[in-house]
Amino acid sequence: ENRGYTEYNLGCPILEACGHLGKYFYTKNVDYKTLQHIDVAGLINDADVLINLSHVKGHGSCGYGGACKNIAMGCVTDRTRYEIHSLEGGITWQPDLCTHCEQCIAACNHNANRFDEQGVYQVNYHNCTACQHCVKVCPAGALVLTGQHYLDFQTGMAVCTKAVLDTFDPADIYHINFLIAITAVCDCWGMTTPSLVPDIGIMASPDIVAVEKASLDAVKIENLIRNGIPTGHEMTGQGHLFEQLHGKNPFVQVNELERLDLGRQEYELEKVL
Repeated sequence: ENRGYTEYNLGCPILEACGHLGKYFYTKNVDYKTLQHIDVAGLINDADVLINLSHVKGHGSCGYGGACKNIAMGCVTDRTRYEIHSLEGGITWQPDLCTHCEQCIAACNHNANRFDEQGVYQVNYHNCTACQHCVKVCPAGALVLTGQHYLDFQTGMAVCTKAVLDTFDPADIYHINFLIAITAVCDCWGMTTPSLVPDIGIMASPDIVAVEKASLDAVKIENLIRNGIPTGHEMTGQGHLFEQLHGKNPFVQVNELERLDLGRQEYELEKVL
């Protein structure tokens, strides 16, 4: 509601996909490294059709967030989100560097971390989704991600997306990507930054691979608005705009989606408005 997503504004009911207590889901077995099952949200599983509305933006963990990330993070339980993020590695606290500024506590959207009475950093792994917000905001570098296996994270998202989409008949799936207010960081931060490129428009397709590839192709480095680069970030000068910003190839997830036979990267653009 704080972000304007209300029944009044949207003109439709807003339902909690896993039920009010987060306990309504269907578990599907998968086999990718430590990711062994996907908890598909109950109301997603029960739906007749899936219309996947996604906001295209950069993402620190996978370079890019679009239709795949929207499904892999938005249609499952916290447990599954944690297991997908955990493919990247663990988080280590370095007490000798910590200043106890508590920026990490404020950045956590899940009330998953705290300092105990002795000042020791604690993580409640029941609530933690391994989103790494705490790591990214720490000014002292006291929280460190061990592993940096972003390729595994992107593959895990693709595996999860397939598990969700397999719930539906392909004819009952449609993906709509909004390429407007394209920023450097994910919407899950609860904040925004200036746009990286001018607004492009909206792309839509029943093929998730094609719409993701077309969206990425449309975000061009030559259209970069430098004010959209967060303070302190250095562009690498190599690869896609999002890769230059975050150091991670955003096409990995597209390749993995295609490998899992969820669509094809070939596409033709048809302008409708």
